[in-house]
Formats: sequence, C-alpha cells, structure tokens
Amino acid sequence: MAKKHRLIIEFCGGFGQGLALLYALRSPDVQVAGIICGDTQSSLASKLIDFAQPGYEIPIVTGAKQPLFSGTIETTTSEGVRLLAETTQDEESDLTLVTFDRLTTLALAVALDPLLARKFTRIVVQGGAIRIPGDVTAIAETNMHGDPEAAALVLAARLPLVLVPLDTTNSFRLTEEQVHTLGSLAQAVGLIDRTTMSDVQFAVSARALHAWVAMLAALSPEKMRTEQMKLSVECKSELSRGAILADLRAKPSVGTDTAVCVEVEVEMAVAERWLQTVLDQGGV
Repeated sequence: MAKKHRLIIEFCGGFGQGLALLYALRSPDVQVAGIICGDTQSSLASKLIDFAQPGYEIPIVTGAKQPLFSGTIETTTSEGVRLLAETTQDEESDLTLVTFDRLTTLALAVALDPLLARKFTRIVVQGGAIRIPGDVTAIAETNMHGDPEAAALVLAARLPLVLVPLDTTNSFRLTEEQVHTLGSLAQAVGLIDRTTMSDVQFAVSARALHAWVAMLAALSPEKMRTEQMKLSVECKSELSRGAILADLRAKPSVGTDTAVCVEVEVEMAVAERWLQTVLDQGGV
C-alpha cells in the first residue's frame, strides 16, 4: 500500500494558490498537516477548508512576518517556524513541505533545527526563474526577490529541495472559457473580489497556475522530471537582487547542487477533469 502524503503548505493567498490548496484538501490520499500563512490570509485559508470539507482538523499558523534583513527584529519565534521545527516524520506517510511564499519561515526553521532535512521527504519550492525573465524584475521571481538572503540560506542547507521555477509553471494555462467559469467559484470562496478587479486583471491572475503546478510536482513526484543544477542566489546587486543564478556550463562548478523540476507530465485533460470536479462540488 502506497504511503499517504502528509503536507505542510505555506500559503500567501490569491487565485492560483487557493486552487492549489483546494487540490490538496480534496485529494483522497493527502492529509494537510498544517497551513502556514500571514495574518491577513488565515481567514481565507479557513474559508477554503470549510469549502473543501476534508473531514479532519488542520492547524493554521502564522509564518515569519518580515524578511531576514528587513531592519525589523522579530522578538518571538513564529508559530510557522515552530511547526516546521517541531513536526516529526512517521512510518505511514511521507512528509512534504510545499511553499508558495518567500523562504523566510523555512530559513528560520533551519536555523532553529539544523537537522530539519531529516524530517521531510521533499521540500517543494515554487519560485525562481532560470532560463526565462522574472515576474518582478527582469531576472528575479517574486518569492526569491522577497527575501534573497533566506533563499540563499535554504539552498546552502542542502535540504531535500525541489525547485519548481517559472520556466516550468508557465507551461500550464487555463483557457478563456475555464477562466470565466472559475471566476464564480473564486468569488464564492473569497479567493478574489471581482468588484475590485478588471476582467483583464482577473484573466492574468487566473490563467497562471504556478502554485498548482508546484502542488502537482509535490503530490505526483513520479510525473516530475528533474535536472540537477548548481544554483546560487544573488543578494548584493540592486539590479539582479533575488535572481536564481544557474551555472549552465558543460562542467558547472559554482553554486549548490539542487533538483530543479523541468517538466510535470500531466495532460491538460486531467487538469480539466479535476477543475470541473471542483466546480461541480462547489455548486457552480
């Protein structure tokens, strides 16, 4: 019998991440062991749990509030850091962390528990841009740019890390019809407020399935193709701060060996069936 997937998910809101969280909550072979989010996103996480009705209790805790070198010192250890540091593995399930946010909480957990790597089967990080432009600067992706020092610390910690960059997640897109159909569901569960968004803004946010692709990689590792790359994070240059730098030479020598997800072998027909299941169960 296959082991059950036990997940801890770091979630910072939005349509795509909400869809990914719903996917985990509704998957029969998954148990969500905890959700880490900011104060402003805890109510949304609760709404999604109520909507999905997984049939078990899920703790919702807050993660680190500020980047490592923001100039503000957090005087107490956040609940999210403690959850990662104190969670234990068990024999009947794989324990996976999936993070859709900057890596501050994970970096602080590594500092608190240097043996953190032994607890997780995989740590799936949605973030980075390697061979394509970034989404917040010309070469940096949002989550890496949000706390480059934390990302550098996480890479250096040699965790069982799988990076799912924009290069991979950009390959999955919803059709225009799916975008408009899912808009009703998103409005119903509070993922978006259509009264404050134009149709163009909603279409842009809804078509991108970055977090959902990362969740697929976490839950179906057999469908994920990875390549080992030597990666570094740029922390000093103002122009390239937060960029993931891959040594792509024939004989790479600079950076930390990291598994990078370059493809998730899931047909869009499968995605469409699941999306329709969500819509049907949601009464949309």
